[in-house]
Amino acid sequence: MAKSTPSEIEIWYDDSGGNPVDISQFVQSFNGIEIENIIEETHTFGDSFEENTPIGIGRVTNITLEGLYDDVAGGPHELFGAALPTNPNSPTRTFKVVWGNGKSTTLETILVKYNRTADRSALTRFTAELANAATAPVEV
Repeated sequence: MAKSTPSEIEIWYDDSGGNPVDISQFVQSFNGIEIENIIEETHTFGDSFEENTPIGIGRVTNITLEGLYDDVAGGPHELFGAALPTNPNSPTRTFKVVWGNGKSTTLETILVKYNRTADRSALTRFTAELANAATAPVEV
C-alpha cells in the first residue's frame, strides 16, 4: 500500500455551471470525509452498560475547508461567497478529493456556510462548510 502526501492531494469543487474547479491551491486544511453509522440506543432496564444497534443508515459528517481568502476568478470567494442562500431547486455541487495513487472520493454537496475572518495580525482567511446532499460517497 502506498502512502499519500500533501503534495498529491487535489480538491475539486463545481462552479455555478457545474464545471469542476481545482481549488487545491486555496485550501490549507480540511477535516476529511468522515462516514459514520447512525445507531439507536437499545439497552433496557436492568442493563448496566449502554447498548447500541446500527439502524442501517450511514451519514457523511459536514466537510470543512479552510484557507487564505482570495477573490480571484475560480477562487474560494467566487465559488462559495455568491452561492448563499441556495434555492432548493439549485443543483448540488460535486466535491472531490484525489488522495493520490489513483484513489479519490466524490460526493454531491450543498454549501452550508461560508465565512471570511479578518485579523489585524494575519491574512484574511475563509472557511466553507459542505453537507452531503445525496447518496454515499463514491470511492475510487
